Amino acid sequence: MTSAEKSDRPWLITGACGQLGRALLAVVPSFGVEVMGLKFTDLDITDPAAVGKQLDDLQPSVVINAAAYTAVDACETEPEAADQANRLGPEVLANACASRALLVHLSTEYVFPGTASRPIPEEATAEPLSEYGRSKWLGEQAVRGAGGDHLIVRSQWLFGEGANFVRTIVGAAAAGKRLRVVEDQLGRPTWTDALVRGLVAAIQADARGTLHLAAEGIASWFDFARAIVQEGARRGLNPEVPVEAISTQEMPRPAARPAFGVLGLARARSLGVGLPHWYPSLCEYLDREQENNHA
Repeated sequence: MTSAEKSDRPWLITGACGQLGRALLAVVPSFGVEVMGLKFTDLDITDPAAVGKQLDDLQPSVVINAAAYTAVDACETEPEAADQANRLGPEVLANACASRALLVHLSTEYVFPGTASRPIPEEATAEPLSEYGRSKWLGEQAVRGAGGDHLIVRSQWLFGEGANFVRTIVGAAAAGKRLRVVEDQLGRPTWTDALVRGLVAAIQADARGTLHLAAEGIASWFDFARAIVQEGARRGLNPEVPVEAISTQEMPRPAARPAFGVLGLARARSLGVGLPHWYPSLCEYLDREQENNHA
């Protein structure tokens, strides 16, 4: 198949109703690419026959799998559901795409144990702490094992259209609630729109294998929450209220979180597909939230 033939074919997005799926459907067309989105009600990605039929009917050149079970704590009590969505679904997609399309599969820093002291490279040893992390790691292995053309993209701390940490903090501050936020977990807050632009650039650069793609800059959840409150107050979204830093031990959760989950971005930078710093991305996102509130 020639490059021209591939360029005429659409891209297919699974998990189209999630944060990242919505951003993909909104941003990818700005690159001159036709996209089609399927929600979980449109396609059961664990059904080989249904997946094969969709690929045969739609003939995509690229399939971006944004479908996942991302309720991290719920995965602890629902490991079978996590396995179906995060391991079996990617396996079925990868097998179906192997002879048909490039599969771009989204993964997470939760595949790592969080014991690093510097940004984690793509080739670091996976050692997930939770059912969510384990299911995502098995999904990665299934994609690699299918032997097809693939790109596994790990990102983290996403915020975008729909329920997310930024909206939670803005809403809590606006309601005058006490804000106590963990300061001993570190990562890279990443706006979904910026991630999508980086994803498209990576695909166009023929990136393959595994790629870490997240915002520049490192923050704790406390740092992130404090920035949200400050910038939200400047835009009239919430009052500027105090944010208290606490430890993970003071807010126990069913699923363990990586303490240091900061993804290394050296490969993304070398490919020229790196994302901007999280702080200006947060400001751009909040500007959009303000516009939507006034619409």
